[in-house]
Amino acid sequence: MNNTQLKRALIAVLVGLAIPMLMLAVDDADSTAIGTRTVEGLVRDIACPLQNKKSTSTSYSKDCITTCVKAGSPLGILAADGTTYLPVTESMPDTGQGQLKPFIGEHVQATGKVFERNGGHAIQISEIHQLPGDVAGK
Repeated sequence: MNNTQLKRALIAVLVGLAIPMLMLAVDDADSTAIGTRTVEGLVRDIACPLQNKKSTSTSYSKDCITTCVKAGSPLGILAADGTTYLPVTESMPDTGQGQLKPFIGEHVQATGKVFERNGGHAIQISEIHQLPGDVAGK
């Protein structure tokens, strides 16, 4: 194989590897993903902050959160600005709620693909951990 043929073969291999990688990196045109983000907030039931203006990410009762979750209220991450991020997964039916259960009533930092649609927010969590110095419920 001469030098020109070797260069062409190498370019063909590189292009063949690059195209699938680029396709994976770009979100589907129909996706509502806005990219990978890090979200910080309180893991809690989503009902109370929607119904009670006094319920924030810093003013809450861990016992109340636990009671609501046991009764079936879905979990979310309530950020300081009042935005609630629902956990989602690629699988259907969705199984994102399980990722938040170990952190009920705790402040966390979660990183993952964030989605926005019609005022709703969701995060496909790839990494999550409790923030240090968290208050155990107020």
